Amino acid sequence: MNILLLSQFFSTTKGGGEYVFKTIAKVMIDNGHKVWVVTNKVKGEKYEESKNMKIITVSPTLEYKGGLPPTFLDNTRYTINAFRKGRSIIKKQNIDLIHSNNFAPALTGSLISNFTKVPHITTIHDIFSIYDKKFWKKWSKQSNVSYTNARLVPFFEKLMMQFRFDYIHTVSDATKKDIQKIGTKKPIHVIPNCIQDNEQNVVELNTNQFVYLGRLVFYKNINIILKAFKIVVNKFPDARLIIAGDGPYKKSLQNITKKLGINESVIFTGYVTPEQKSKILAESNALLFPSIIEGFGLVMLEAFQQKRPVIVSDIPPMSDIIENNTTGLIIDPYDEKKWADAIIRFIRNPSESEMMGTNGNNILKIKYNQKTMYEKLIKMYDSILSKNL
Repeated sequence: MNILLLSQFFSTTKGGGEYVFKTIAKVMIDNGHKVWVVTNKVKGEKYEESKNMKIITVSPTLEYKGGLPPTFLDNTRYTINAFRKGRSIIKKQNIDLIHSNNFAPALTGSLISNFTKVPHITTIHDIFSIYDKKFWKKWSKQSNVSYTNARLVPFFEKLMMQFRFDYIHTVSDATKKDIQKIGTKKPIHVIPNCIQDNEQNVVELNTNQFVYLGRLVFYKNINIILKAFKIVVNKFPDARLIIAGDGPYKKSLQNITKKLGINESVIFTGYVTPEQKSKILAESNALLFPSIIEGFGLVMLEAFQQKRPVIVSDIPPMSDIIENNTTGLIIDPYDEKKWADAIIRFIRNPSESEMMGTNGNNILKIKYNQKTMYEKLIKMYDSILSKNL
């Protein structure tokens, strides 16, 4: 099978959506298929081609800024340039289908499909507009974000449902329900994420250390664990919270930390490499994941890989992935006292958190492995191709 992948970012280090597409490419080429990827040039990013994978970069050159999306102009330029390259590839290669990573790549894939009649699948990781009418107003108040993007994205989320694609691929039942709410009659296939195989780090466990890993944006709800940690350090002064990642809400979080008087207990590391990430997870008691809006949450699987439990908000899909008291704890996202109690519980009972982490690792191997993802991808691809015969 010959697949054309469209994604503005194509990396296992910079974000969940990009990681998913890199993994899709990997499982396809590992099983003998051929993949062509049309992606933006990204500062500091190196791409490795192989016999079965060709990577074509197009302007503009982007810079990864803590997970901030490309600007409206960047999106427009990608669409134009990727359309030209993608259409040229289809003319020269026997491409079976197009698979796009939502927004600008989805528009690009739709246009290419219109001209070439090659089937098109788009991946939608999450839908933001349905959660809160003021979501994009809150988004625009963060540091260094594009006001134009904040105004246009709600319109584009609805417009995207009118694009030409045969199927929608999404990563959780929760996002499937959100897509249905915004309005579409297209078939939706749920294929849960997986992560690429890495060895568990062998490091000394610090039972008083907890970690948040991810983008620093307002809807990740990190402020609730800062408030919880204020309670925790009153009982355990040597407790530490590591906040690893970057984003437009970082300054606000640092100000909250200062006002709470817990500067000495909270460490903002900024962006960390994959190696640093796995080490921090392995040496921490648990991952804290208080997000209130999420398509999936790959970092939960990364915690399982290091045999660490996860404390999550009681909101799907996090509450679907984590089994309460078995692979982690599920907490009211707005109750800092309950978050503090959960953290203190793990500090006092490290054997309990280790048991839950081991359970999570077993679930990862059974449910979220690359073989399962590949089988579901092929089933979806074959279904599209048979429909278009």
